[in-house]
Amino acid sequence: MFFLSTIINPPEQFDIDLSQPIKIDSVDLVLLDWAIFEETNRYRDRLDVKRLRFNHRLQQAAKLHTKEMVELNYFSHTSPVSENRTLKRRIKSAGIRDGIAGENIAIHTLMKTQEVVFYKRVTSTQTITRYAWMDEGIEYTYKGFAVDLVNRWFYNSAHRFNILNHQFKFLGISCILTRYNEMAAFYVTQNFSSHNY
Repeated sequence: MFFLSTIINPPEQFDIDLSQPIKIDSVDLVLLDWAIFEETNRYRDRLDVKRLRFNHRLQQAAKLHTKEMVELNYFSHTSPVSENRTLKRRIKSAGIRDGIAGENIAIHTLMKTQEVVFYKRVTSTQTITRYAWMDEGIEYTYKGFAVDLVNRWFYNSAHRFNILNHQFKFLGISCILTRYNEMAAFYVTQNFSSHNY
């Protein structure tokens, strides 16, 4: 069960400024979900794919999965909790019984970061490279965070497939702020579906 303050409403009910910075001590998760929703639809608009409609049931399933990943310290589409093991089970328990579905998940830092190579070894058969994230100390705006996150998803073929899938009509999103590798980061889940019941 969600309180009204944790549910975003359909786009036609909002005229929101997404240019404000995200502050760690006062993150507006509803606004962040909304920014990601809008950015996902911006990609669809650019490529002449019908916009997704917001769905509270999908948001409920996304919220369950995101919260569970944080609390049980895992990052996967497959839950270790048997009744939530698959996306199909999660959205069915939220009330969506028909159609096809897809899911995107991410861990994305609160502050803008730069990927830095900190170790590279070349052998005759392979190159081993290790990366770290260096905090640039620049705060994201709600829009900037959404742009970077959806752009990361878009350049991965499986995530892009979900974002642009013509069969998907509905979307629910959930973000939770936590710590990941000693940095403040959001776990994010997007649930897509062809049906809303």
